[in-house]
Amino acid sequence: MRILYNEKKYSSFANIPYSIIRQIAEKVLDINRKAKSEKEKVIDLTMGQNFLGNPRILFEAIKWLNNKDFNAPILYEPSVGSIDARESVAKNFYSFFYRFSSDEFSADNVMLTDGAFGAVRNALGAIMDPGDILVVDRLTFRYFIQALMVMGRLSSLENVFTLPADEDSGFIPKIDTAIEFLLDLKKRYSDRKIVYYTQFGFNPTGCFRTQKELKELVEFIEEEKNLFLINDIAYHLIRWNNLDIPLASYFADEDAGIVDADSLSKPFSLMGARVGVLITRNKELYRYAALVQQYSIVSPSKFCVDIWRAASHPEVLPKIREYLQKLVAEIRRNKELFEKRLEKLGFKGCSKSVGTIYSFLRVPRPSRNFYEELLNKAKVAVVPGYAFSDPSDPIGDQFIRATISLPPEKLEEGIRRIEQFFSSQDFT
Repeated sequence: MRILYNEKKYSSFANIPYSIIRQIAEKVLDINRKAKSEKEKVIDLTMGQNFLGNPRILFEAIKWLNNKDFNAPILYEPSVGSIDARESVAKNFYSFFYRFSSDEFSADNVMLTDGAFGAVRNALGAIMDPGDILVVDRLTFRYFIQALMVMGRLSSLENVFTLPADEDSGFIPKIDTAIEFLLDLKKRYSDRKIVYYTQFGFNPTGCFRTQKELKELVEFIEEEKNLFLINDIAYHLIRWNNLDIPLASYFADEDAGIVDADSLSKPFSLMGARVGVLITRNKELYRYAALVQQYSIVSPSKFCVDIWRAASHPEVLPKIREYLQKLVAEIRRNKELFEKRLEKLGFKGCSKSVGTIYSFLRVPRPSRNFYEELLNKAKVAVVPGYAFSDPSDPIGDQFIRATISLPPEKLEEGIRRIEQFFSSQDFT
């Protein structure tokens, strides 16, 4: 037996759980690496990946990417992104899709970031101190709880509160309920900042807030001291009807603690490129978020900045709209196919869902074990619903999330495997 006199000490990160989504995805990679045939490989419906999109429309607008004689160094960008790229995003991108005045935003409201995740991280880091309160939705992308613990900004999970919501509303909290909930927290914790992280287009359900609901929420938040709103809009371009304005900052005053976080990852299949943006009218909040970014990633990459330049260029935007119409139609067909076929097996899709790249399904048996059966026996990987809920909330165990933005033949094979699994003796 060896006695360790100088055993290494590490941080409290040991208390932070590894993401179940990543665990499953990495298990799939390991299985597929060892598989001896295609039949043994798992069809992966776990990660938020869009296999149907194509970034070429943007790449073609970046001159240096298409210049075979390009031999210049790739230098640092300014820490919040080049001013011309930020100005182009502010003046062109959102006003084109949502038909409002190009004078609503300026470069001073826009920060280019490492994905929507980076934008939310910057905002949370700019606002929260240990002991402050984080409010999240009942079913949501919960990475930011652990991200705050990594940053040392969340002192305890006891400082995380979950807004109530039910299946009838697609798990979108009603505005009256949200306001009442936040006011109650404000009374109980009058000396602390309270941050509500929410989504305009919900992951995992595929349900969207309305413009009216978002505006009402913003009007409440901006009138209350020490209340902040971070609005994640990463899926706003992938919905069946995209006329409602998704930007909380559009409805906000300059002094409001309101932030939007967006990304080009989902609509243009740029997940690995980390192309995001933070938008706020609050100059002080922007300044603090810029400090978080400077000491997190130094600066956005030139690739990120040039992609935003391309995506917001007036000559490229009409082509993007045409591209998005085709993409959304294809994702919608996949979603309808997937849910219709699995409905015969006892699965039930969310009736309020109007977009994103997922199918969120009520399942015929608890997902905690069911997802493992699908992985090990059907060779199809999905995410159990509890990955998006509070561990004490039984609702998560009633659902699974499946990524449906795959080539139709791949999705069809996944469906066939699940059907075969249900018809086999393995399903007991």
